[in-house]
Amino acid sequence: MNGEDEIRETGTAPPVGEQLCAAREKQKLTIEDVAAATRIPGRHLRAIESGDYSGLPATTYSAGFVKTVARHLGLDGPVLAAQFRAEMGGAKPESAQSLPYEPADPHRTPPMGLALLGLVAAVVLVLGYLYWRGSAEQPAQIAAAASDQAVALSPGVAPPAATVPAAAAAAGSPGGPVVIGASQDVWIKVSDGGKTLFLGLLHPGERFAVPADAVAPLLTTGRPGSTSINVGQTPIPPVGDPDRLAKDVSLKATDLMARVSTPAAVTQPPANATTPVENTAGPV
Repeated sequence: MNGEDEIRETGTAPPVGEQLCAAREKQKLTIEDVAAATRIPGRHLRAIESGDYSGLPATTYSAGFVKTVARHLGLDGPVLAAQFRAEMGGAKPESAQSLPYEPADPHRTPPMGLALLGLVAAVVLVLGYLYWRGSAEQPAQIAAAASDQAVALSPGVAPPAATVPAAAAAAGSPGGPVVIGASQDVWIKVSDGGKTLFLGLLHPGERFAVPADAVAPLLTTGRPGSTSINVGQTPIPPVGDPDRLAKDVSLKATDLMARVSTPAAVTQPPANATTPVENTAGPV
């Protein structure tokens, strides 16, 4: 009967570290010799032999070290590895354990209907803000931008050539430049194909002439009743309700002239017609 059989029968085996140390010293090997042969760090071998398991890795890895060293020294690796696991506090190899799923507390979770209502409210707020950004008047913020774009004129003085082209012409001509004026402070925006031509306050006495090369100019005004538009010498009727925002009104001369109602024809008497003269006896 060998030593291992005696250990199994008596059940009083010495610690694994002592068995490995005794076998190593019997073969006159140093810890460095075993470390070089097994490629196990020397500090781990010293910890196993001394029984100081605090500096060792997890039980599975440490038991693997014991099995490798035991085989190198001619001992029963699986038996010593199992004994080593028991010494470290568990006879079974460690296994990963998944945590059980715990559903959220329904009392701490908002109801589905309330969550949907909050989402709808957020969408409505965002859409309302975007609409407000596109249509609200902001005269206080953009008054500075208007100062270098509007041309101040005294009443009755024609716009300069730089503002209104000289070709605009003759009195009574239905054509001519499109000129925007104001009877009181009015916020307006003039754009052409996405390009802003004017943005700001138009004060009384100031005028803005739409450039002659504008392709499809559009007007947005906060007070159509206080905004005057002329095509040449022809005044254009208001483009909307007096105090309500008018947006994207075409400033093409042809579109503006279409707003002017054609006056009723006046019947002129023939050149050779005799004007009736009334007397006490009646017409003669």
